[in-house]
Amino acid sequence: MRVLFFAAIACGLLSSWLVDQQWLAAGLLAIWLLRVIRLRDRYCLMVTIGCVVPMAIWLNWQNHRFTTTVHQPSQVVTLDLAVQPDAITMRGGQYQLIATSSTGKLLVRGQLKSAAEKQRLAQVTRRTIWRVQGELAPIAPPTNPGQFNAPKYYRSQGIARQMTVVAVQKMATTPRHGWLKGLDRLHQWRQQFFLACQRLPPTLSRYATSLLVGMRPADFQMTMGAVQQLGLLHLFSLSGMHVILLVKFLQWILLRLHLSHQAIDAWLLGLLPAYLVLGGGADSSQRAVVTAALPIVWQLITRHSSGALSGWSVALMLGIVRNPLVLSQLGGQLSYGLALLLILMPGLPPWRLAIWIQIISLPVLLVATAQWHLWSLAVNLVVAPIFSWVLLPMTVVGASIGFSSPGVASACEWVLANFQNWLDWVSHWPSLLIIGQPSALWAWTLSLLSLWLLRTPQRRYCWGLLLAYMCFSISLRFPLHGAVQFIDVGQGDSILIRQPFNRQVSLIDTGGQLHFPRPRWQSERFPPRSRAETITVNYLHRLGITHLDSVYLSHKDVDHIGDLGELLRLMPVKQVVVPAGMAHLPKFQKLLVPAKKRPKVIEALAGQTFADGLVAVHPFKPGRAENEDSLVLTGVFGRQRFMFTGDLDRAGERAIVARYPQLHVDILKLGHHGSKTASDPLALHQLGVHHGILSVGRHNRYGHPNQETLATLTEQHIVTYSTALQGMITYRFIDHRRGRWQTFLKEGDRHQRTTGVKIDSQR
Repeated sequence: MRVLFFAAIACGLLSSWLVDQQWLAAGLLAIWLLRVIRLRDRYCLMVTIGCVVPMAIWLNWQNHRFTTTVHQPSQVVTLDLAVQPDAITMRGGQYQLIATSSTGKLLVRGQLKSAAEKQRLAQVTRRTIWRVQGELAPIAPPTNPGQFNAPKYYRSQGIARQMTVVAVQKMATTPRHGWLKGLDRLHQWRQQFFLACQRLPPTLSRYATSLLVGMRPADFQMTMGAVQQLGLLHLFSLSGMHVILLVKFLQWILLRLHLSHQAIDAWLLGLLPAYLVLGGGADSSQRAVVTAALPIVWQLITRHSSGALSGWSVALMLGIVRNPLVLSQLGGQLSYGLALLLILMPGLPPWRLAIWIQIISLPVLLVATAQWHLWSLAVNLVVAPIFSWVLLPMTVVGASIGFSSPGVASACEWVLANFQNWLDWVSHWPSLLIIGQPSALWAWTLSLLSLWLLRTPQRRYCWGLLLAYMCFSISLRFPLHGAVQFIDVGQGDSILIRQPFNRQVSLIDTGGQLHFPRPRWQSERFPPRSRAETITVNYLHRLGITHLDSVYLSHKDVDHIGDLGELLRLMPVKQVVVPAGMAHLPKFQKLLVPAKKRPKVIEALAGQTFADGLVAVHPFKPGRAENEDSLVLTGVFGRQRFMFTGDLDRAGERAIVARYPQLHVDILKLGHHGSKTASDPLALHQLGVHHGILSVGRHNRYGHPNQETLATLTEQHIVTYSTALQGMITYRFIDHRRGRWQTFLKEGDRHQRTTGVKIDSQR
């Protein structure tokens, strides 16, 4: 038992080091191997080395294969794709699917051309072969800290590249034979169950599809936010707890049918792999299925029972072989971590077990969400038994009988909906703490201290852990350095300015997306979340920032102020500064409505100064908040003078240098996203600019930045950064010292080498 456990931990640390590039894990692996050597158990050492060496070879080969694949240049190709029906998802006027091709598994995206095509695709229930033409390219990485890491997520599913479809030349149903026919049938049943669940009441449908077959409806993220806030992810399918409960339920039924233990074991060994396919093959389900199946297999082979710790160890090593990133993902960390806790501490009272679950999972949850709810412990104590004895049985009964009995479906819906409403109500209590995201060093430190406390539960170690959390929180909330950060919000502006120790935290513009008219069939019941929520506020929370002192709005265009309403809904703001003449515009006033507490609104003219060190140098008179009326701000940070110009045109730039002939600017946020209507050559020369920042979207419809502007920048030897190429751009500084530049995407990143390839769909 102990031998396999030592080998499994060594393999886990090895995967964190080689695959997730956490170099601290390399040091911990060395310490762990020294621990194995000091045991003076030759058998344990041989097994550990015998597992670590092949695992290292396997992980290095996986890294090499992935790197080679993603560094292949983008190209236009025609491919045959094998698509299972449950791998197709649609949202609005777009579809996405996971397909198998001659080049391996691919993420495929395309545009729906009509309502009829959308309806046909929604009704596909059999395996199909698609012949498609499109661009094959690497999966785009995140461009800001804390954003969804698509390459990492899809790599865990064995996917390294994506295809953007331009034309579907043929789509045909292609049945297979032998055991592959059975596999296709399972995928067919999964999709048919998902489609059938759409006829059930909404809450029952959501629980049935997510808990029983692992398919998340489009509204899952929005409607299940309370589950994440209250720290209940380990219950709702991520830990595979439902698999264990279903296995126990099956055993109970088969025993009541008077089957022998050998027959029950045979039934379970046959049903578990089938359910793994029906459940979508998630890492948590795989761990649960392997953990449940291993004792049965071991019993059949050796006629002896195996320990739970051995089963967990083998399940972990198999999980790493299949998905080398399993321990870098929240689901894998919670799944394996909490399962190990249950094994190491059997028989604990529920309240003590809930406390330990909170202690062990907190560092993991902070890395993933940067927040913790004070009521998590109490809610876990209440919800755990309810989940086991009420929610899961209600879901199974509703999904089994509800199709033919509306009364049963309504009763199950009433229970589940009221439970969900209660969770939502509790999650809105004023006790959600924005703690911040630990760095890798802090995360490992807090996790190891938590495990040490678990091993030696003494009061002094408890105080030591609390002290570590206090030090982490203070270091995060009161950083020694300040920063000017140009956030990548696509085609728009959003600039974060933080003074050292977070004395003042300000935001210039919020970004926003233009919405163009589209057919009704492309409309979405639940529109995608704003970039203010997924990027800006998410990043601020990870920094431990819970409010903004000032938000400056340069003018009224949507790509500069469109997300203001969402920002005010999600985060308190003390004051909003706008150019004179903008405060009473109905468009602006409408954006203030979502604010929980209405901020103070200040109209600014040239000459006004603000507490964060910014000075307004434009406009000179009240206007209508058009481009030519843009609020232009300047300030010195890290011994460099910055100027933020909004969408000011060339005439406005010349007017500023005429009014302030002694003004010298080191770093300029280039006006109007690099359009030729801004960046006047004479103004740039007089200001003495040596760094320019382009806040611009990739492949935008406006052709920004303009080639004329780029030529001007080259002629004047102005070093230029672009959010389209480098993602978030950061100038980090300490008071009265020159700062240094950092870009989120480094030079040579595969995303920078990915260019749009023009495709002739008629070819």
